[in-house]
Amino acid sequence: MMKVLAVAGVLAVAGCATANKPAATPGSAQAATYYCWKDKLATDGDNLVCNWESVRSTACDASYPVPISRSRIAVGPSDAGRCNNGQWLVMVTTR
Repeated sequence: MMKVLAVAGVLAVAGCATANKPAATPGSAQAATYYCWKDKLATDGDNLVCNWESVRSTACDASYPVPISRSRIAVGPSDAGRCNNGQWLVMVTTR
């Protein structure tokens, strides 16, 4: 019984750890478009930090900050419209 509880505890902790990871992975080598809330967009050195997501509708609900190096950005940030929750979006396209 104790082994079952220990395994269940480990799985629960692992599930929480993955829930906090961002869905977007702007560090990948392929070109892609990413969206984020305009009011969350910030600079940190050579990075643009925002709640970047590769799917527009997901970006409307996301809140996890993710950096993208400015050297990886081919286009943007530019206006990407408005979410149903009232948030304005911006988008970038990476190289």
